[in-house]
Amino acid sequence: MKRFLKRFAIISLIVLIGLVGIAALLASIYEKKIGERIIKEINKQITSDLRVNAFDLSVVSSFPNVAANLNGVSLTDNRDGLLLEAEQLSFRMGLLSLLSSKINVKSVVISDGALQVAIDQKGRPNYDIFKTSEEGNTSEETTDDDEGPTIALAEARLEDIDLIYVDESARQEMMANVQEARFSGEFSSEQFALDSDAKLEFRFVEMDGQRYLAGKNLAYDAVVDVDMTNGKYQFKEVMLDVESNVFRIDGSIEENDAGYYYDLFLNSEKSSLASMIQLLPREYLESLGEFDSKGDFIVKAEVKGQADDRKGPEIRAELSLEDGRLTSPLMDGTLKDVSFLATFSNGEARTNGSSVFEIKNMKGYFDRELMEMRLRVEDLDDPFIDFQLDGVVPVEMVYGFIPDERVKNGDGEIEIRNLQVKGKYDDMIQTSRIARVQTGGELEFDDASLTIAGEEMTIDKGRLQLQDNVLSIEGLKLEGAGSEMEFTGTAQNLLPVLFADSLNSKKAELNFQAKLFAKSLDLDRLVALSLVDEGEEVEEDVPVDSLKEQRIQNRERITNFLKGTFDAQVEEFNYNKIEGENFIGLLDFRNNQLNITGRTQAMEGSFDVQGELYFQDQPYLEARLSCNGINVHEFFREGENFGQDVLRAENVDGTLDAKIAIYVYWDEQGNLLWDKLKILAGLGIKNGKLQDFEMLESFSSFVDVRDLRDIHFTSMENFVEISKQRVIIPVMFIQSNALNLTISGEHSFDQDIAYSLKVNAGQVLANKFKKHDPELKPKKARRNGFFNLYYYILGNIDDYEMKSAKRQVKEDFEQSERRKRAIQHELEVAFNTVIEMVDEPQDWRDIPEYGDDDDADAEPIFLDWEKGGK
Repeated sequence: MKRFLKRFAIISLIVLIGLVGIAALLASIYEKKIGERIIKEINKQITSDLRVNAFDLSVVSSFPNVAANLNGVSLTDNRDGLLLEAEQLSFRMGLLSLLSSKINVKSVVISDGALQVAIDQKGRPNYDIFKTSEEGNTSEETTDDDEGPTIALAEARLEDIDLIYVDESARQEMMANVQEARFSGEFSSEQFALDSDAKLEFRFVEMDGQRYLAGKNLAYDAVVDVDMTNGKYQFKEVMLDVESNVFRIDGSIEENDAGYYYDLFLNSEKSSLASMIQLLPREYLESLGEFDSKGDFIVKAEVKGQADDRKGPEIRAELSLEDGRLTSPLMDGTLKDVSFLATFSNGEARTNGSSVFEIKNMKGYFDRELMEMRLRVEDLDDPFIDFQLDGVVPVEMVYGFIPDERVKNGDGEIEIRNLQVKGKYDDMIQTSRIARVQTGGELEFDDASLTIAGEEMTIDKGRLQLQDNVLSIEGLKLEGAGSEMEFTGTAQNLLPVLFADSLNSKKAELNFQAKLFAKSLDLDRLVALSLVDEGEEVEEDVPVDSLKEQRIQNRERITNFLKGTFDAQVEEFNYNKIEGENFIGLLDFRNNQLNITGRTQAMEGSFDVQGELYFQDQPYLEARLSCNGINVHEFFREGENFGQDVLRAENVDGTLDAKIAIYVYWDEQGNLLWDKLKILAGLGIKNGKLQDFEMLESFSSFVDVRDLRDIHFTSMENFVEISKQRVIIPVMFIQSNALNLTISGEHSFDQDIAYSLKVNAGQVLANKFKKHDPELKPKKARRNGFFNLYYYILGNIDDYEMKSAKRQVKEDFEQSERRKRAIQHELEVAFNTVIEMVDEPQDWRDIPEYGDDDDADAEPIFLDWEKGGK
């Protein structure tokens, strides 16, 4: 027996090798002829153009069949576009058919290609390329030589085919990769059973501008009885798997003169609420996060009735959940005992207008706190919404849904009492029609807190009440980041603002009138909540500058909606080292602009503030500041010496009056644009002191060093400009106990300096022979001496040169005088008031030198704050 089996195996192997050899020989003989016949047969059946780069017959890979492979295939559509492109189009046929004059093709395999299906706005497809029976038959007799292979397909397969589908009439678009698909049946028969299965990966499905199923997988296994004569398709065993949601489809579709008649039923065999949520468009998923769910989730749907040009079939769907539990990485806890019933019907008219979607009796428990919700939407063409929400929401359960990575924790509760919205959606998004919408309900806060960028912000108490189009704010107390604030007031048009699109195309505005009372405000900590820290942890593929820009755009979008006023009263505030109290003012929001007016006490004096902050892609600030009786030492100390180390708080004292115009600009990422920063100031310092200022020790050769270390002056008045990272000091007269001089110059933010000085030499020489005045009385401004000294100081504060340069100094003074008048004019325009100037003391004007009268007609050069200047 063993010998027989061995011989049988050897003989079988020899026969098999012989058959393969014979088939290979026949394939080599008939390869060209069969290829030409197949291509000719296909071209006889279509109206478009089929192009093939190469053809070959394969026996070994498809044995016992023969594979006729068309390589590098392209097929045009009926618009001269590309319908199909494939690396290979392979026809499988019986081995013995190579010996027959008529070759029967059993199956076809299309692999590694792309199929582009398009339907234009009039509903005309691009794949209508097959000839009718009349077009296929001609009056010419068909000879035996013209007989091509008969394509009697029993099976067709697709392998790695990109499917692109665009329907302009229905506004639908789809891109998917058909990983594998199989279709088998007696396709040549009028009645047959179609057995098919497939696996697809969707790039996206787009309907009415909304994208679905991005990156999702779909698979099916189906048996459909096809009756080509009567146009009927009976679904017998159809299982559809969408992202692990498995549905069974039963019923039929029948074609008739009016269109199609549907009788289909769908129900879930295996599905979950979480995986169904994942089928939503990506923009919704980003806010919902990755839900996981448990519970009895049931999906049922029915499609029944005639579909024609006027209306579709009747559609009913039902989704229900019992004893459910929802968890998410965004939720600090579990939503338990969830139950709801959601239904959809397209109504008796079977149109969007008669459609109704409803969620009934939705319940769930957040940390043993009950939440109830219901929703009804009628008429999908012009939606009418009836929404109601009631319950307690623990902040710790929902803070993760806030789209800000700096929010790290939540605590406390928000109690929602009968919040309801009822009306047409189109009315809800337009301020002119919002009065037609019925709203009501209350929100009450109980120590509700969020931890933002390390700061715990708590709404200790407060209530929001919504009645029709009016939102009332009562005693909303906010604490955190070193601040304590309380808000009261009213707002209108809340719903149009909430439902506004990204462009605010409906011009929604939140009209409000509110009062802000604050016991304390730590402004730098509050401002930091909206900024991006360079050390902040962000996603690897998100640049910090991009995140800054995004937050500025978000802030601009919010401020674009604001139109109203805050009456503000602040007992104490600070910004870095600046400390103030008793601020009373008005914050007015208009068209992405914040207008600020107010008065506050700080630095032992008072400030009057007016300003406009513009919220744009590149925000900027224009402000006017009036300083009254400010302590100069505190001005420098709390201002942190204004970013320079030359003249510091410990060097100065006195009382400052000033008018300052400020222009500040930022880029898209919120970075201060130093090159565009501009400050204009009119300054007046009384009873001033300059102590231990090292730069003046250069004069110690002709001024007592004790005078230089403690300089007292009656007043110092001038205009100052800061622009292009330079401090510009126009020409001014300084009368002090050490010496009297006139000075002008520039000082850059990089500590580069260029100063011009004029000193009365006669007065200096006379003072050399006088005793040191311990009372440090200022020198009189009188004509003592025979000539003046002119000095030019150039270099860096750490390395500068001081030289005598009369002509250059006098030229600098003339230019500086013109710059001073320009600054004066700009300030008068900014403050809309006249700022007066006074003369340099008569006795201080240049005396005749070498026969010329220097500066005898000099113009006034400094402010007189006691004679009406403001």
